[in-house]
Amino acid sequence: MAIKYESGSTYFPRGRENSEAVIEYLEADEIARRSLKNRREIVMLEQPTVMAVATILAERVRKPDVWIRAAISTLDRFSREVCSGDLGAALRDAKADPLVAEMLLQKYLFLHDDLTSVQLASLLFGPKLWWTINGIDVPWSSNYTESKRTHIANNSKQDYDPKSRLLMLSLIGTGLTYDEVGTIRVKDAGSLDANGVLVPNIASDPLALEFDTEEGRRITFLGEEARSALVQLIKERSVTDDDLLFAEKEDIDRVAQIAAARGRDTIETVQSVNVTLCKVVGDFFRVWGIPGSNFFKENGIERPK
Repeated sequence: MAIKYESGSTYFPRGRENSEAVIEYLEADEIARRSLKNRREIVMLEQPTVMAVATILAERVRKPDVWIRAAISTLDRFSREVCSGDLGAALRDAKADPLVAEMLLQKYLFLHDDLTSVQLASLLFGPKLWWTINGIDVPWSSNYTESKRTHIANNSKQDYDPKSRLLMLSLIGTGLTYDEVGTIRVKDAGSLDANGVLVPNIASDPLALEFDTEEGRRITFLGEEARSALVQLIKERSVTDDDLLFAEKEDIDRVAQIAAARGRDTIETVQSVNVTLCKVVGDFFRVWGIPGSNFFKENGIERPK
């Protein structure tokens, strides 16, 4: 089945793009290979169990490239570090004893116990998908202890709003727009089954989000920083499956407006810093000259011809 594949564009809030999109209709395996073109991990796709992961992502995710690369690269690392490079043997052992899968995941975590929860969640992304899609049930929940820390996100007005922060984080890497975020409900968040179908579970990690597009229902995955923030806010709300996921219905527009304003302020600040740095560097070289031009004079050396 040919899948709509979009390349050459970057999503911004409310669907703005910074370059022209190219639309093609490709088979899922071709999308998988294109996503890993010129990367060492492309050889992993020669294994049917790995290609199964990549094709489901190609079929279900609107812009699958980044998630295919994330899944296959972390699966490649998992294979080399705890499976002796033999995923086939690990899968056979896990089918004989499902505890093998969890033990290998725990070994993987033990090797990287000095990493942050965000980094650990990224490492587990590919292996969890691979086990699940190949028929081994592993818990889609946090396998690590999250360290408590104080968020320093704020501005000069000191009016930090955790809901707005969550909304802004939900856009990073997901390909979602503000409008789409405002339609996702609690029942649209969860894990995936072996066929790539969403299983509602707000405690899932990684957390898949399902939403409507012109091509039908598609999924994306929430980044770990956003997922952690969402879990904290959900604990403070009394939600049902039909409630909006990121904020209360009567609050979503207000939160979106604050998040959009913060986004504009951030862009303006970065632009100002960039202009100032460029001006300082330009002024310096106007006085000093191009790099090396005053070397001989400053060191009392005659300039060679």
